[in-house]
Amino acid sequence: MISVEEALARILAEITPLNAMQVPLSEACGLVLAQDIVAQEDIPPFANSAMDGFALLSHDSQPQHGQPSRLRITGGVAAGYVADHAVEEGTTMRIMTGAPLPPGADSVIQVELTRSEGPDSEWVEILEAVPPGNNIRPAGEDMRRGQTVLRQGSEVGPWEIGVLATLGWPTIPVIQQPHVAILGTGDEVIDVDEPLRPGKIRNSNSYLLEAAVRQAGAVPHRLGVAHDTVESLREKFTEAVRYNLIITSGGVSVGDFDLVKNIMAEQGQINFWRINMRPGKPVAFGHIGGVPLLGLPGNPVSAAVTFELFGRPVIRKMMGHTRLVRPQVDVIVEDGVSDRAMRRHYVRARVEWRDGHFVAHTTGNQGSNIMTSLLNANALVIVPEGGVEVRPGDTAKAMMLDWPEE
Repeated sequence: MISVEEALARILAEITPLNAMQVPLSEACGLVLAQDIVAQEDIPPFANSAMDGFALLSHDSQPQHGQPSRLRITGGVAAGYVADHAVEEGTTMRIMTGAPLPPGADSVIQVELTRSEGPDSEWVEILEAVPPGNNIRPAGEDMRRGQTVLRQGSEVGPWEIGVLATLGWPTIPVIQQPHVAILGTGDEVIDVDEPLRPGKIRNSNSYLLEAAVRQAGAVPHRLGVAHDTVESLREKFTEAVRYNLIITSGGVSVGDFDLVKNIMAEQGQINFWRINMRPGKPVAFGHIGGVPLLGLPGNPVSAAVTFELFGRPVIRKMMGHTRLVRPQVDVIVEDGVSDRAMRRHYVRARVEWRDGHFVAHTTGNQGSNIMTSLLNANALVIVPEGGVEVRPGDTAKAMMLDWPEE
């Protein structure tokens, strides 16, 4: 058996990002930039007012003989328009928020610091002196022409879309979304809408993995269930190789009917198929028809945990992400982990911040068939190899499932 770290390194060494494509800006959320984004203009493109008020020369705001300065109003400028004349000494212009600063003016005083006889008045009193640049947003204050604003590998979210729209990108270059084939295996597996019969179980893994693949940013394709025959698996894999990645559940351990790894060896190559971890020792990785295949265990918790550790990083690398794995933090394991395992143990837990520490509480029975152990879990507490005991109150590492990748 190989370590988790070696398995992940060997998997990711075989994965490359997919090709770039242009997508409309409105459809780019969740995708990854395929190139740096460089501003082609200053933002804002012109100096503008941060307040409704009056544009003036700052020295004209100084009191005169102990009295407020009194300036003649020569016009006004609204957002979206430009002034048709300059502000000169002894004059001012009304200005709205966002409107371009008129020529000659070097300051804006907010309307609350002025006094006039009404909106049609030709004169205004300046009640407070203001310095040059007051309430002015200079050109390029936010972004400068030639500045690299977003880096290749950045995920596009709502804020990035706002910046890209500001910069005038109607379409943007992103890495394609992977299309992932999801295949269940086993004569015992039936679909979710079928009544249970003796010896049968419902195909929960494919639905769980479909949701996990979609949450990771890829497009899932459930291909149903392959029976425990070479012919059935060959037929399903003929369909699966049309996609960018194949994920199977079941069929990769040492039983007589565990045929996935045999088909991998026959039609492609197998890199490895056992990892020193729990749950999830029987994980296979290789290729069929040049398409990467990740064979996950059949037990549902094992499939969920191994997808988090290996499937999600694969999808993220295919999408062009540079941060692939979940972050880890030190936690106090409040109830401990009584089950000592020689393999590395990933224990489902709920982690919260309490009294200046991250505190973990396990989610009950940790059997690889106990799906309810996944409920309310936002972390995997990592118990090292070698039968390490984690007593109540001990500190351990935990992989956070509800934090962004690092």
